[in-house]
Amino acid sequence: MSGVVGGASREADVIKKVIDDRTDLQRKEYGDDRYLLFALQLHQGIDDIHGVAVDSLTDGGQDHGCDLVYIDRGTEKLIIAQGYEYKGKSAKPEAPAWKASSLNGGVAWLLRGEPEALPERLRATGEAVHQALQEGVIKEVQFWYVHNCPESVNVQAELDATARMTEKVLHQVYGDNAPTRVISMEVGVSTLYRWYEGSRSPILVTNEIAVTVDDYFELVNAKWRAVCTAVDTAWLQNLYWEHNGDEENRLFSANVRGFVGVKGKQGAINSAIRKTVQEQPDNLFVLNNGITALTRKIEVGKPDSDGRRTITLRGLSIVNGAQTTGAVSGSTLRGQTEAAKVMIRFVVCDDPALVDEVIRTTNRQLATQPADFRSNDRTQLRLIREFRQELGGIVYDGGRRTAPSEIAKVPPANRVTATTAAKALAAFHGEPYLAYREPARIWSDDALYARLFGDHTKARHVLFCYGLQRAVEQEKTMYAIKCREDPDLKGAALRIHQFFQLRGSIPVVVNAVAECMETLLGHGVNDLFALGFKRKPQIDTVVKHWSRVLKLMVPFVPKLTPALERRSAGGEGDHELQKVLHKARQDFAEIIYQMSSQEHVETAYEIFRQSLEEKAP
Repeated sequence: MSGVVGGASREADVIKKVIDDRTDLQRKEYGDDRYLLFALQLHQGIDDIHGVAVDSLTDGGQDHGCDLVYIDRGTEKLIIAQGYEYKGKSAKPEAPAWKASSLNGGVAWLLRGEPEALPERLRATGEAVHQALQEGVIKEVQFWYVHNCPESVNVQAELDATARMTEKVLHQVYGDNAPTRVISMEVGVSTLYRWYEGSRSPILVTNEIAVTVDDYFELVNAKWRAVCTAVDTAWLQNLYWEHNGDEENRLFSANVRGFVGVKGKQGAINSAIRKTVQEQPDNLFVLNNGITALTRKIEVGKPDSDGRRTITLRGLSIVNGAQTTGAVSGSTLRGQTEAAKVMIRFVVCDDPALVDEVIRTTNRQLATQPADFRSNDRTQLRLIREFRQELGGIVYDGGRRTAPSEIAKVPPANRVTATTAAKALAAFHGEPYLAYREPARIWSDDALYARLFGDHTKARHVLFCYGLQRAVEQEKTMYAIKCREDPDLKGAALRIHQFFQLRGSIPVVVNAVAECMETLLGHGVNDLFALGFKRKPQIDTVVKHWSRVLKLMVPFVPKLTPALERRSAGGEGDHELQKVLHKARQDFAEIIYQMSSQEHVETAYEIFRQSLEEKAP
């Protein structure tokens, strides 16, 4: 027993040091949510956790236990989480179960389809959740209680009760559009430790695994060894059900996403795989791309009397093929007698950098993140080079994800994340709704991608838009802190805070500022893509340039509220929404123009102009 206690204490110490080292999570606006944000980043593989936090944290107070609400339309997932950090000096007890119980009550409020009945702080979030559920774009709901204490039966019981209640509420309110899966998780130090170790090592299933095959062939390189063969789907099924029975997807720890199911837009391919197994299992081998799996050691046995061999593996993680594995492992297929075979290659590699490259490049079959497929695009490669050579060494990732082994570390201060920059570009150039609701389309829609990322798109302009978005995020955070410190906040400051609580407010403000560029510059603008800052500005310098003029504009952002108001019950088409946006944006721009003659405003604008340069793309 002492070994278990000692192990738990060691895990807690490791996680505390990792969290304490994350100086970027010590921000005032995050309060006690640093463990919560760290858990979300690890679990979801999020590069830019700060861009997510500004929209997902509910800013505390009257949140009914819903400290974080994360909506990901791309993965069709909704995560609602409660956070707690024990700060006592004595041994850590279990986390208070009453906080998990408060999550139960908050979820009941949030998901019952009546956002107008929610407290003010949750209303905008409730509207965003309701709209996503109503549209049927959420297929999985997860409830987390994240803390830095040992996990307990009492807490998990409360979370399980939340999951059961939620399933009933969702089916009552949303009917056929209700999510197909509801999960509850207590994320204490043990789970955080496993997730953290998983980010450092791609193989979490560590036991010995054997498979008998008809034949194989082997390739060996100075850095890797690969054994290629064909396995029965029955073996895959057993592997799946033995090692993937929880929500952590341990079998798929080296995969950029686990099995997404067979329903919804993400599951169409998987439904086709399952149909093949059911109707023509003998053809699965030639109709499927196969599986790639990492292992630590491979031993190939001698042939038996039938010429078959047993391959013994030490540890296993499916790098590519999570969808195939999950699709062939449905409970209805487990009793199928007709054998189906799948091609698989087992890879041993001790080079961490090469392992990260294997993980990234083999995940091409299913659209995990559309940005992945543009990471070798010539425009992205050019932008990487321009950022490095022309902008003082700023690191631009070009759509490539942060390596799993780096995700838990403090991000470089001079890094521009392409997925965040793409949203800023889209918002600045007329697509704020898309930037918030469908950012994946920026990468997957060829025409849209070419409009935003073409030969005319220079690193200087990407940084220009990126800095604006970061500056708007800072303004939102500042008013959230004001409201937290003064619960009785009234007047203009309260109205500004309430506007920023509306989901999508940041890209709408970015878009409105773009409408004001002629006023800011003092002359007409032929091409917005020509705009950028002089010399080799660093990211913090760009944000400061923008903040100087934003301070003058922010008092008027409530004028943009109509562009973010909830759609009518009958639904409004995109054309009508664009009309509302256009009117709100013009009204905002007119106010900014009218006040530009004021002396202090004119001075601020002149300083801003002196920092700019316009270069034809």
